Amino acid sequence: MPTRRDTLLGVGVAGLSGGMMRTPAFAAGGTYDLEDPKDAVTAYARMRGNLDGTPGMWWYSGNMFAKRADEVAVRVLKIEGFSFNRLAKREDGQFDQVMAEAGFFIDPETDEIADEWVNPLNGRACEPGHYKSNQTIVVGTQGVSGSEAAAVPVQFEGTVEAQSHGGRVWTTENMVTKLPNPRSQATDPLGYSGPVVTLTSLAAFTGQLADLNNPDLDSMPATLHFQNLAPWMPWMKMGQEPGLATWQLLGTKVESTDDMPDRLRRRLESDYPGWLNEPGV
Repeated sequence: MPTRRDTLLGVGVAGLSGGMMRTPAFAAGGTYDLEDPKDAVTAYARMRGNLDGTPGMWWYSGNMFAKRADEVAVRVLKIEGFSFNRLAKREDGQFDQVMAEAGFFIDPETDEIADEWVNPLNGRACEPGHYKSNQTIVVGTQGVSGSEAAAVPVQFEGTVEAQSHGGRVWTTENMVTKLPNPRSQATDPLGYSGPVVTLTSLAAFTGQLADLNNPDLDSMPATLHFQNLAPWMPWMKMGQEPGLATWQLLGTKVESTDDMPDRLRRRLESDYPGWLNEPGV
């Protein structure tokens, strides 16, 4: 799913990288105590990926909204994508999370993938920046951390939390980022949103508590809700005009790459041959 990494990609920041151990893990005794930070993190890893070391796969869709300062937000594009999420437990108890994803922006009027698009906020012809990216983060009881291999200095903070009620369980992945804008106003004035880029990515994963606590269930079913706050995408050609963009995505964990709409599969296979079989996680 598109999170902090996609906006970073949109402003030209290289992805994160890191090594990992593919070691299964499960809560002690097969039952999770979500008040225990270690169990809360493991519950997140079980919902986001799979504890046997195989990648969790997600299909998602949603909308992109944008607004100028002091104006009401309007939907400007739809979004659809697919992601692979592999989580592996380190010897120190933290998890390496490696993610690969790809997605496309869709014209809400025609419901077709938008390779060309007129920005309704400024009337400029644009080419939406469809995305394909890989990233590694580290998740543990102290929160979420990025990689020192990032191409630019990044101020990064993140948290993972878990709770349950009435037989349901929720885990969250909340991350905030601040970094210098790698784009230059002189060379790209319409794609340059200012000297600093700040990003807020808020994801929530929901499932059944009985599934979480079932050690015989290799892949735990779960659903996704994601929202972010970000500056203008560079390809929107908004320059430094005050305003922001936000994505709202809903998704579901799937068992196979076959579990996605035909349109998305055809475009992924056309643009990235072989990626669905070898996504790089």
